[in-house]
Amino acid sequence: MSEVKIGLQMYSVKPQIAELGLETVLKALSEAGVRNLELAGYYGLTPMEFKMLLDRFGLTAIAAHVKPSDTETALEYIDLLGIKKVYVPIVPLRRFDEGEYQILLDDIKAAKAIFDTRGITYGYHNHKQEYEDGADRVRLLLDEIEGFTSELDIFWATAAGRDPVLLTREYGKRLSALHIRDMDPRADISDPTAYPHAIAGEGKCRAYECYKAAREAGVDTFILEVGSYPIDYIEYIRRSFENIKGFEAKMQEGEI
Repeated sequence: MSEVKIGLQMYSVKPQIAELGLETVLKALSEAGVRNLELAGYYGLTPMEFKMLLDRFGLTAIAAHVKPSDTETALEYIDLLGIKKVYVPIVPLRRFDEGEYQILLDDIKAAKAIFDTRGITYGYHNHKQEYEDGADRVRLLLDEIEGFTSELDIFWATAAGRDPVLLTREYGKRLSALHIRDMDPRADISDPTAYPHAIAGEGKCRAYECYKAAREAGVDTFILEVGSYPIDYIEYIRRSFENIKGFEAKMQEGEI
């Protein structure tokens, strides 16, 4: 199996950056052992300024969330930072309706053609809405667009009443990354954000089983994302990373 990359989605520290500043947060992440990031914006920095800042703290951007309409403006960052995986972060649910669906497909296909020339994996990051009414709008896109992939978010899949392990297995080779955020055991899917997120691997999203199924499908990229913290954010990230790293050891030991 390929080497595992564990990263942090930068949206997870948006409030901390607003309060403490980007450099302070990046320094704290680096000191906590974070090495890989998934971007969700560029904080007003030029591509070179951003690269120099990441280099300063030993951080690498391995993925990014980019709207199809922002593809062209993101390319300079993607190229300079060496980002190899890009995901559509979310689209309004109405764009899956009959009147707008073809336009959505055309927009994604146009962006994918650009990323294909660069050897960049392109895919979709789900939320809850893609599974409303018993549908699977992610699978719809995967079936419609050749080579398009999923970055399955196991929290939102769980919140939608879907089995995240089963989805991981069903997407199989069309899965290129897994978003690991975990739901508090006390939370109900009718109100999944009633409590802060559980530390990864300690909630109700069956994170280890999802990880194992993803690894068996050849996935090597796992991204931690957090919407709200039950403890200090650095301690949460450190403990969650330790747990996710531990998944690989458990898997190699043959644990169920």
